Amino acid sequence: QKLKSIKIIASFSKLLPTVATVRRDGVEQQIPTNELVPGDIILIRMGDVLPADCRFLTCEGLKINSAELTGETKPITVTLHCTSQTLMESTNIGFYSSLVEQGMGEAIVIATGDNTILGKMSGTTTKDNSSNETTNLHREVNRFVLFVLVADIISIIILWITWLGWLNYSHPTFITLTGNILNSIGMIVSFLPVGLPSAITLALVIVAKRLSQQRILGKSLQIVESFNSVSVITTDKTGTLTENKLVVNEIFWDTDSEYKIIENEENKSSANKIIPHTIRRLSVGSLHVPQHSTAKVSPAVDRSRVEVFDDLILGAALCNNAKTNLVKDTQRKHGIRKRNPEIQVIGDPMDIALYNLCVYEFRMEIDEIRCLNTRLRSLLFNSKNKFMITANRLEWKKDTILMTMKGAPEVIIQYCSSYKSNDGQILPLTIEIKQKLVRRQEMLSKNGYRVIAMSQQKLRKMRYDQLIQRYEESQRSGIIFNQDFNGFPTENYCFLGFFTLFDSPRFDVPDSILKIRQAHIRIAMITGDHPTTATAVARQVNIFSEEISKRNGIDTFQIDENDNNHSVFRLCRNEILLQEHTRDIITPFSFRSKATTTTIEKQPSWYKRWYSSCTAQFSEPKPIFYKEKEKEKIPYALVMTGSQIGYMDDFMWNWVLSHQELVFARTSPEQKLHIIMEFQRRGETVAAIGDGTNDAPSLKYADVGIAMQSGTNVSKEASDMILLDNNFSSLISAIETGRLLADNLKKVVIYLLPAGSWAELWPIMFNMWFGIPLSLSAFLATILCVLNDLTISLAMATEKPETEILSRPPSNQKNGHLLNIKLLTHAYLFIGNLECFTAFFCFCYYWIDNGISFYSFMFTYEYFGENLPTAYNRQDINQMINVSQSVYYCSLCIFQIFNYFSTRTRYASIFQHNPFWGQNRNWFALVAIMISIIVQLIFTQVTWLNEIFDTAPVPAKYVMPTIGFGIGWLVIDEFRKLCVRKFPHSIIARIAW
Repeated sequence: QKLKSIKIIASFSKLLPTVATVRRDGVEQQIPTNELVPGDIILIRMGDVLPADCRFLTCEGLKINSAELTGETKPITVTLHCTSQTLMESTNIGFYSSLVEQGMGEAIVIATGDNTILGKMSGTTTKDNSSNETTNLHREVNRFVLFVLVADIISIIILWITWLGWLNYSHPTFITLTGNILNSIGMIVSFLPVGLPSAITLALVIVAKRLSQQRILGKSLQIVESFNSVSVITTDKTGTLTENKLVVNEIFWDTDSEYKIIENEENKSSANKIIPHTIRRLSVGSLHVPQHSTAKVSPAVDRSRVEVFDDLILGAALCNNAKTNLVKDTQRKHGIRKRNPEIQVIGDPMDIALYNLCVYEFRMEIDEIRCLNTRLRSLLFNSKNKFMITANRLEWKKDTILMTMKGAPEVIIQYCSSYKSNDGQILPLTIEIKQKLVRRQEMLSKNGYRVIAMSQQKLRKMRYDQLIQRYEESQRSGIIFNQDFNGFPTENYCFLGFFTLFDSPRFDVPDSILKIRQAHIRIAMITGDHPTTATAVARQVNIFSEEISKRNGIDTFQIDENDNNHSVFRLCRNEILLQEHTRDIITPFSFRSKATTTTIEKQPSWYKRWYSSCTAQFSEPKPIFYKEKEKEKIPYALVMTGSQIGYMDDFMWNWVLSHQELVFARTSPEQKLHIIMEFQRRGETVAAIGDGTNDAPSLKYADVGIAMQSGTNVSKEASDMILLDNNFSSLISAIETGRLLADNLKKVVIYLLPAGSWAELWPIMFNMWFGIPLSLSAFLATILCVLNDLTISLAMATEKPETEILSRPPSNQKNGHLLNIKLLTHAYLFIGNLECFTAFFCFCYYWIDNGISFYSFMFTYEYFGENLPTAYNRQDINQMINVSQSVYYCSLCIFQIFNYFSTRTRYASIFQHNPFWGQNRNWFALVAIMISIIVQLIFTQVTWLNEIFDTAPVPAKYVMPTIGFGIGWLVIDEFRKLCVRKFPHSIIARIAW
């Protein structure tokens, strides 16, 4: 645990700067970051990493990227005023470890070190929670061992009470003290689950192999079993559900024309895509919609030539600050070093998306186009203007200056007085057309797209020079003129169209989420993004389904305060008020309270700590709202924001977390952790998936933490397993593997209990209570446990998953234990009793067939062998006892083979899960059965072993009844499984293990 904490701290330290530039007493100086104190003024430049949490005092085109903290890669444009009451959302606050991507400014330090948001996260994720290190698999095995130990002790107590209170006085020569001690040792051996440790080890080895084949790195193999009970998966959006790459999806122009880009391997965009150095060139003057393209174009568009479309693509290339860096990749081939130049695109994510659109979709050589159409001047995007303008001298019209403006649609439209139609005409931009464009933009934004508008204006070179000259003169004279536009025109732009961008979902996510939902596992998206974007992505990836969110609707709620200073929750369904709930205002959850609670509380006494430590090894913490889990889920979707989370009471949490489909938007790291803890309080087993530093607390405290290989080092260190291929579909394999592990361990227990701790117990009890000869010697009982059962139980651990394993609900705390009443009933009352009856039947059949009736050896005790109807000497009687014990032993071994064939599936028929051929065959089982048979033959047929261990050869006719009983049990169990499959609500299905 300490080593894991050290690794997480080391991962956090890689994010942090070592020095900071401050102004103290009017003097600028550089100091170590650990000497910063609240109130210091720090100077910020492009490329710096913020050394503390701070509030900005001045900013000049300042953009910061807090992706390591928030998980959102879109740069934040800094403002000087508060934009949100939520600290994490206000753009005038910068956070420790954030990268300054553009501009400069000054800020005042408000928190340093452990008091920063990142420091609180670090304290939470590295907190020693060794009390929670006992995995579910540990507890289940410990619970099973405890049960066997208690049963063994009770049996031995009964054994000694019987001997001391009755046999020692009534039949003193029947079982001596030494004999009773040997019986006790035999009972201990018979109860010990000898095959279980080996079976668990083999099962974990198989799990490791399956996970490695699916490109999953499990830090602790035992944690995989927790997937058997996972009922809720919480997932981040950016980088987990989506590619974390902005791509251009559609281009809109005029009032009804569009061009849809269909992603393929050739034109797939990336935030920092490495592209070939040689790209086929297209001259700017011949831009057109490519005939070979897979895009869908409006029928009204003339594919041979669309002038407005040419202008849009040219604007995307020129009004764009994305640029390329040449990366030299040195390779060695045939002993010769070769340099293969490649180009890496860097810049703002939106600019990169437009750059990749031009390169991949339209085969443009952007660098040459920019050289031919020289940029004269530019105005960068800022939070105040929300647009960018560039001025370029056109290649084919040297006396014409092209000014291109791109930015927020609502801003761009207000500076336009006309728009360009499909046929190239410049038409007036009337109020009706503006409203139509705004409605289209709102519709696109509602669907989760980021929309960029573009317009242009062409000026004669002389007119352009006059505007710039006038602006520069006003700057020198101090007269304010056209300050916001940097000399560019402020009106009469011609509107061209929209570009829609989106962070595309990973290709495997929608189908994977459908499979997870079919496994009766809920998926909740927890993201820092806007609710509209989160909702749109949830629909795309099937977190919001057609049958629930679209057919039924989406629930929401608002929080207000009444006159009595109480919080009022207004619960709405499809914007219709359902009910109101009132409660007192509560203190919001925080990292600091979570991280320091254990240090403030008084340490309990030693015996309480010892008792808690012992109980933690056998039972999981009881959920506070356990009954809430068994309530019917609300068949509606729900969307809520992080700002609402801190003020919710238990009633609201119960209502929110009962919904079938959930999206939490605008959440901070501490709110993500709070959501997971509320799920756990209600008895849910939670798996959390994330890739950012902000996900580290959630990954640490979830029952199963899963990180992406492409994620930050902090998230990977805090997680329990890592998806090495970054494929969400690998999660399906992990769930299947966890359920398979739990199933196989149950099958191993079902296989071991009937013979190991039941059929071996009753020979000793019947020997003492009914005075019959001991039907199974201690040696043969030991051989059965150590060799016969061990080999087949190992084969049971290698079984493949049943076909319906991903369609059944996850196990829960009530009936999902490795050892429960259903399993014990099946193992003892059904298989165990039938196995005992079969073995005793063969045992009695041997004696009766040799002329000794059943009543001749009942209640004979030490007098067995006297007054027999057939004359046998003592040597003959001892030999017959050896044969009868061998018959009992062989009968158990043979019936255990039938037990294996019935137990290897829980629900599927043996014909559906055939062990001999097909995809479910198990060659290990055939080998194990052969070994078990060989062991029987060795200890019963080899003469010199017979003499050493008091065994004897077994005539085949005395064990033939076992085959009949075994086949009968297979038929009965097949009928039971059929009833379970066909009638899942019947009494047979309810008691099925």
